[in-house]
Amino acid sequence: MKAGYLYALCAIAAIYSSNEHCIWAILIIALFYFLPRVDGKTVSLCLLVFVFFYFYYQLADGRNITDLKGDEGVFLGKIESIPDIDGDLLSFRLKLKEETVIVRQKISSQEHQKSLRGQLKAGMVCQFQGKLELPPGQENFAGMNYSEYLRKQGIHWLVTGKALLSSQCKSQDRSFFDHLISFRSKEIQFIERTYPEEISSLLNALIFGYRDHIPDKINEAYQRLGLSHLLAVSGLNVAILSGMLFVLLLRAGVTREQAAVCIAAILPLYIFLTGGEASIVRAGIMGMCIVLLQLYRTEVHPLAIISCVCLVMLLINPYYAFQLGFQLSFLNVFALMVSSRFIFIRYSSYWVQIFMSSLICQLVSYPLIITSFYEVSLWSLPLNLLFIPLLSIIALPSAILGVLFSFVSVSLAKLLFNPAVLVLKFTNHTLLGLDLGTYAMTFGKPPFIMFPVYYAGILYFLICLEKGGLTRMLIPPLLCLFSAGILHWNIHLIDNKARVTYLNVGQGDSTLIELPFRKGVYLIDTGGTIHFPTEAWKKRKKEYDVTKEVVLPALKARGIREIDKLILTHGDMDHIGGAQTLLSGIKVKEVLFPKGTIKEPLETRVLYEAAKRHVPITVTQRGKRGGGVFEVLSPYGDETESNARSIVIRAQINATSFLFTGDLEEGGEQRILREGEATEATFLKAGHHGSKTSSSAAFIDQVKPSYALISAGKNNRYGHPHPEVMKRFLDRGVKTIRTDEQGDVEVTVTGGGWKIRHSVTASKK
Repeated sequence: MKAGYLYALCAIAAIYSSNEHCIWAILIIALFYFLPRVDGKTVSLCLLVFVFFYFYYQLADGRNITDLKGDEGVFLGKIESIPDIDGDLLSFRLKLKEETVIVRQKISSQEHQKSLRGQLKAGMVCQFQGKLELPPGQENFAGMNYSEYLRKQGIHWLVTGKALLSSQCKSQDRSFFDHLISFRSKEIQFIERTYPEEISSLLNALIFGYRDHIPDKINEAYQRLGLSHLLAVSGLNVAILSGMLFVLLLRAGVTREQAAVCIAAILPLYIFLTGGEASIVRAGIMGMCIVLLQLYRTEVHPLAIISCVCLVMLLINPYYAFQLGFQLSFLNVFALMVSSRFIFIRYSSYWVQIFMSSLICQLVSYPLIITSFYEVSLWSLPLNLLFIPLLSIIALPSAILGVLFSFVSVSLAKLLFNPAVLVLKFTNHTLLGLDLGTYAMTFGKPPFIMFPVYYAGILYFLICLEKGGLTRMLIPPLLCLFSAGILHWNIHLIDNKARVTYLNVGQGDSTLIELPFRKGVYLIDTGGTIHFPTEAWKKRKKEYDVTKEVVLPALKARGIREIDKLILTHGDMDHIGGAQTLLSGIKVKEVLFPKGTIKEPLETRVLYEAAKRHVPITVTQRGKRGGGVFEVLSPYGDETESNARSIVIRAQINATSFLFTGDLEEGGEQRILREGEATEATFLKAGHHGSKTSSSAAFIDQVKPSYALISAGKNNRYGHPHPEVMKRFLDRGVKTIRTDEQGDVEVTVTGGGWKIRHSVTASKK
């Protein structure tokens, strides 16, 4: 079983192949041709494992369907998670008789909120009325498919409606696991009451894997600097907890054998307490195996252990294979196991060992990290070298001791927590003091072909490192890796297609235009989240920012590192509300703004932000041209109303034409028609989100579009798009595409025509 990692690889490849990623099967089969000393028996077992897991996943996935009809209105079930109350929103997991659902309901009053905070607990049984809704799918190309994310946890529905009353929930005779959930909840709340949010949230993440309340700025700092794994419960926690318990039990007079049995019994409880994420499940099972093998003095190769744990986890839940935590956890442990021998034999210095271990983990994780986050930070390795010892030697032991002794004395627990608090204050101060954009390299989501290229280079590097250490032998593999990175960095330069992407930014506008060979990148508007005045108790800790959540990830996923022109059509919040966020998140070479009198404070703030960052601002009007592709049709410069000032652009890319109209209304449309401008376009971005005051019949007749793109928010309060506008398009045979229904819409233009795709996909039921 020393080569058992091959069986684990085959199981993972089978699951991915069964999920319509057949290339994994080809790669695994090809791998056998490059591995020395792989006998026929091993190959046969690998094929058997592959076939088994292929059909096992098919069976498990086929059974993962809902038993609810969708018209249920009354729900009876047990609260499975800690109820989260964020402003006027209540959410938790509810275990019904049939299946688990996510409850997301509005809180009606401040008194109602206080009642829920004080009385609603995990483990309670509740009966209440609500409405079933399907979770949203993938609404953006660079966004998460929430529906698929929940489905892989066996969850198919959201329950919405007016929030339940605390009187509708009652405690019952609780099971052992209910008591564990209650303990976890009490400890989390104790930490939240004792320390400020920026510290308590990190303590709860480290100890219990509870990351719901980490402030956005801290979470973003850890993520962008490549330190997200420090906020996850991992094998490090298991090792520290096991070591501390072992010492405490020995000091209490327990024999070594009894201590080993106790630790093996406690680890499953720790897995449950920390939320059961893939990385902690892996670490917990491995910890139990190692403890029991040592107890019975049985020697098993470490690779055999990790391979068996991987296979067992995939048998328990084959969906683990798709979780980033599972992938990174096993990949890092496997890499360290393979390379640990030469690291610890060749290098006696503790700091060199830490450096080499961190370097290897960073290297093998890179392709997966870049796929999920699109960028890497050069700060990552040095900060890992600094913070991993601080967390492993000081913060984690301190935090775990604080929890263990909270049973004895609250004062003693606070005293034991202090070293962890000081370390976290230091890390927060250090990270927030850094410029997050400094030395961050945006590569974009790699094409699938880059995976074998990257991992071939990484494998070559590790082989040379093991043979020769830090010598000249590393020059060839480093050149290979550098070449792969250069290819990925510049891969857009060999793309001869143009792309126009209408981003789904809700009730707003944002359109990304990429010319062939990336000769120009233009962004028309940034979207913007409109926040209406509300009472203090209703405000949520994490305010949604559509530019940060949708527009910037879309740019980074495409590997866009700078924008040639940021075209701000006019001063409305839903068009330029995210401009300041965008200017702080990506380099902009030039801002285009409509000619006319600036009236709104938002416009002033945006232009000031651009000037502060030394971004040239160009005031544009009818008659201006750009890049041999664009022609500005409006404004004229004498408009007084905001929508009438909208920049209107016609773009000609190969034989395909586009017309972008901002919030232009009928009066502005008629003025363009009177001037006799060439307005015909294959794709028309319907003005003002499909409002009935725009897209007049005469204008549509003149433009003669084949498609009309309507950017509007789902269930928006304005009723966009208006039925009259939809009828005008329908009567003229114009096909309509709506971002509220189809999500992001990408038009790929080639010399021979165009191709349309959208992000929203049908949910598998």
